[in-house]
Amino acid sequence: MKKILKNKYFLVFVASFIVFTIIIGGSAYYFLGKLSSGREIFNEIVRDNPYLKPPDVENHNIVNVLFLGIDDARSDFMVVARYNKEDGKIAMMSIPRDTRVEITNYGYDKINSAVARKEGIPLAMDTVSKLLDIPVHYYVELSFKGMEKIINKIDGVEIYVPQDMFYSDPTQNLFINIKKGKQVLDGKNSVDFVRYRSGYADADLGRIKAQQDFIREFATKMTSPKIIPKSFSILQDMSNYVKTNMEEKEIAFYALKLKDLKIDNIKMYTLPGEARYIDKKSYYLCDEQKLRELSFEIEEELGIQKSAGEKIETINQEGNLDIKG
Repeated sequence: MKKILKNKYFLVFVASFIVFTIIIGGSAYYFLGKLSSGREIFNEIVRDNPYLKPPDVENHNIVNVLFLGIDDARSDFMVVARYNKEDGKIAMMSIPRDTRVEITNYGYDKINSAVARKEGIPLAMDTVSKLLDIPVHYYVELSFKGMEKIINKIDGVEIYVPQDMFYSDPTQNLFINIKKGKQVLDGKNSVDFVRYRSGYADADLGRIKAQQDFIREFATKMTSPKIIPKSFSILQDMSNYVKTNMEEKEIAFYALKLKDLKIDNIKMYTLPGEARYIDKKSYYLCDEQKLRELSFEIEEELGIQKSAGEKIETINQEGNLDIKG
């Protein structure tokens, strides 16, 4: 299933510093450095597990970034952004958290469990890389606590809630109660909105659609001129709750590149597949044939001819997969 968003949005995790780096200038480097605070742990895991080292991005025209929303160690949602450095095009793919994958050294499990293993984020990047058959260069992680605080600071996000949302799970200390209709959601209700899935007929796919809608409205609010006076304070909050393996100069480089991002250059997709039970456990099973076709479509959309370090795949007339390079 393909989801295409024509309206202007940025990634929920980096929407602010894309704008704020330009406003604040050189003084932002202090905060950008704190965004990289998780790099030491990341590098230590990679040193102990060399096979998990991300590929060097230098020779790649397409930069692939895994964005994670973390809830109690497990990733509650995952989005992979593919960015063409030459023409500024971006393709973003949402991956349902229940997607069944093979995790190196652990066997088959839900993809959101990869980050909870001792190898953590590097293992999650490796798992996503194998699922999509692309190199994953970077990750950006945001805790829900940080998301809640940032949204409260911008006085909430206005969005249409498509249905009454009620869910109670004392074991997770999770209580959701949001009424249907257009309204301004504060930080807690915004987090509850993007986490809610039990009431959607199509479960994770319904939640992914809601998350994509929220990203659009959040970015609209974050890029409003009214937010500029709060930019320094918001960037400070982000530095406490966002982690990445990017270095300061890399964050600043992409922030400067993305500030002129064109609306038509951004597309959103969802990993194709269907929900199914295996051994009485619910999974989302990726449709590999549809994924190959979608990957080819995304590469065409990104304008990929042949990028060093990436395989270019095409579907021939007989329906078989040809690999070039």
